[in-house]
Amino acid sequence: MSIVPLRKDRMSDKLIVEFYNANEPEVPIACVLACHGGDNPSSAATTLADFFDSVSALPEPRFNDAGVLAARFVVWQALQEADRDSLDFNGLALVPFQTSNVYQTARVYAGKHRPYVHCVSDRWTTRQELREASIILRQTSIGPLEPMAIEA
Repeated sequence: MSIVPLRKDRMSDKLIVEFYNANEPEVPIACVLACHGGDNPSSAATTLADFFDSVSALPEPRFNDAGVLAARFVVWQALQEADRDSLDFNGLALVPFQTSNVYQTARVYAGKHRPYVHCVSDRWTTRQELREASIILRQTSIGPLEPMAIEA
């Protein structure tokens, strides 16, 4: 896999992760803004693959519950950012749902055995980045069953 250089026209690596229940895919249960991990679809996929690896290690991963996944993502992301003896971190926030975001967006759909991840393309996204994201997620035990869709 090639390394994708940082694009100078996108000055943020913020990532919005929207969590959806499979039976209600129209509106997310929660939207989380992470200040790191979302420069492009492949970095978003890497962030989510690391998160899913951590969740997979739990006795009951509960991949079928978007609310639990969202809560676990907040805790996991906070532990990545904060001193473990402190609640002092600024790298993430719950944000309201928006139909278009200025940051890289990944949609996580809870599933019976594993979640489905959809990276939303924007004006900077290339097909190569989407292919790399799909490869990253397929290398985990969690990932898209089908190639990731492209959405503008």
